[in-house]
Amino acid sequence: MGSGASTDKKPLTEVRLKSEVGVLFDDKAKRAFDAAATEDPDGTRTVPWPTIEAHAKEHDERALDPRKCMFHNLKAFKAAREQIDEIARVHIKGAVREIPWVGKSLGDECRQCGLDGKPAASLDALYEVAALARVQFEEIMTAACPESGVKLMFAPLKGRDRAGAKARDEYKDKTAPCYSWLFDITRGAALCQTEDAIVQLYASLEADDRVDIVRTKNRFAPPLFNGYQDILMNVAVKVEKVSHMCELQIHLMPIKESEALHRSHTVYEYFRSFFLGNSDAVAQRLEMLCKLPVDEANDVRELVGRVVVPGADFTVIEGLCNLLQSIQEYEAVVQVREAILAWQEGAFGAEGKAVGAALFHLGLAYQELGDWARMRDIQERTLAIYEREYGSDSTQVAVVLTNLGNIHGDLGDHAKARDIL
Repeated sequence: MGSGASTDKKPLTEVRLKSEVGVLFDDKAKRAFDAAATEDPDGTRTVPWPTIEAHAKEHDERALDPRKCMFHNLKAFKAAREQIDEIARVHIKGAVREIPWVGKSLGDECRQCGLDGKPAASLDALYEVAALARVQFEEIMTAACPESGVKLMFAPLKGRDRAGAKARDEYKDKTAPCYSWLFDITRGAALCQTEDAIVQLYASLEADDRVDIVRTKNRFAPPLFNGYQDILMNVAVKVEKVSHMCELQIHLMPIKESEALHRSHTVYEYFRSFFLGNSDAVAQRLEMLCKLPVDEANDVRELVGRVVVPGADFTVIEGLCNLLQSIQEYEAVVQVREAILAWQEGAFGAEGKAVGAALFHLGLAYQELGDWARMRDIQERTLAIYEREYGSDSTQVAVVLTNLGNIHGDLGDHAKARDIL
């Protein structure tokens, strides 16, 4: 898990520092980094940890506190997403959302081929076609663009080293050869000033028989989890007797150029490091955390006070517990879990199934706090409810018994631990 303070105290690169502190790495911090950085023989620029620590103490000590750092980045992410939504509300009236999603998966029939018509067995075979396809792709895109309001950008063919590594690492389990699954060697982007320009461009591509729209992800409907909205396409162009897949992104300039988007991306990279998960897992956790009213609170104590109220949405409560555990605010987790237990007891009585679940999670919270005796008492109460509700041979009871055995061992009662386990 990432944090706002480096744990190894080693020199940090700019990328590592950004992943440590997120949006707290602002323009002032960037200038300070550039002024203090030294370059290693391999070209890597780093700054010694004592220099970073001294700068943070002088300018923004939140960067040294992982709890404050995480809380600030979450607020920034939520604010950025709301700002992107507002930009979209002003500039999008609805027509672009009518562009349909097309084919959501690329199967064996879509694999990239060499000029011989067979799935590309090497980078040489793939790049030979890609170079020819890029010329055709540029001609088609230029013809499809409205007379004004669109800027086209064509990237060089993707670097061979990166492409080869991606094919071998990500597509090794797909139908061989792995290189035939690379669909982003030839890439381009259309930066559109208006919604109408996007709609016109897409309609022109649909009408052009030189190009086949294989896949369209209309991320205006719905947006990405971070609020960003665009269209991502895979289009096939003819090269001699084969088709070659190219990647096209269509952007709305007011969103693409917004400072809110920059902050959203910076915070996403911070949380990807913080949660150490893949993109989908990070998106899911951030989506849950964004339901919390973090923009209305200055710290964790205020946040708990705003969320933990009678009648609160339990999904929001669980999101709060997730956040508190992430930043190791275990006393606050206990506070929230105690409140949940009280609500469940009030609603279902002291022995209901829901009360058992609340007790179980409260016991785990006390475990994180290191209060083994309190955890033991709570898990024993949980055990009685679970045996009655699920049966003594149930998985639920087995988990509680394992917890109790471990607790007794931690408390030094090894005989009791052996009896239970």
